[in-house]
Amino acid sequence: MLVVKDNRNNVPIIRQQIISRLQEMADPETARTAQRFFPKKIDCFGVRAADLRSLSREIFRRVESEWSTGQALELAEGLFDRQELETRTCGLLVLGFFQSGLSRPHLDKIKSWLKKGYLDNWALIDTLSLEVLGPYFLRNPGELKIISSWALDDSPYLRRTALVSLVKLARDKKNLSLIFRTIRFAVGKDISGDLVAKAAGWLLREAGKSDPGRLEKFLLTYGRQLPRVTVRYALEKFSGRRREHLMKITKINLSRRHYDQQT
Repeated sequence: MLVVKDNRNNVPIIRQQIISRLQEMADPETARTAQRFFPKKIDCFGVRAADLRSLSREIFRRVESEWSTGQALELAEGLFDRQELETRTCGLLVLGFFQSGLSRPHLDKIKSWLKKGYLDNWALIDTLSLEVLGPYFLRNPGELKIISSWALDDSPYLRRTALVSLVKLARDKKNLSLIFRTIRFAVGKDISGDLVAKAAGWLLREAGKSDPGRLEKFLLTYGRQLPRVTVRYALEKFSGRRREHLMKITKINLSRRHYDQQT
């Protein structure tokens, strides 16, 4: 159990207690299994996702009466100096409980985390996007212009964040124009990286649940400009024959593209 009662306002002490708790929960076999989901080597203790969420919830319950969003941001940033996946994830999950207090300066700080590479894999970025930023933008649609600027950034971490932060907003048709525009911005910066390309496909798939006809029209117009993995993810909910047809019709004619580049 975390000894938080007399140290609720001491963020560094709570940070160290979290690390110690994660070390106690470490399981080498779980760590080996986790590695399969990442293309590059990661450091992790091997703590199950359910246990990590339980720990984060325990921390929140013990500090919620004393903390502001600022202290949650401080805890998260303090945990980013560790390389283990779980320490950084835990900080983001705790921050998620305080996301209702986010403001524009807080978003600038979060942007700096991404620019500095503190969140350098899909799992960390998606936790930030789904637990912290997505709920914020749902409540503050007037701030969605921030997403458009992030989608144009040179950082693939910022571009993926922009896309995944919109996943929950894709349930509302009124957000689809912004979503399709953001996808074009984000993927247009770099069509080679799976970090952005897969997120774009995921977001397109969610948009298609709200309006499959509009998704199909978008793919017929822009599909040849998108990475194949993006189109494949986007079409996962389509029937087999329709999916095969759209994959074929949006495929780039490589010989034609080569001709066009030479003329």
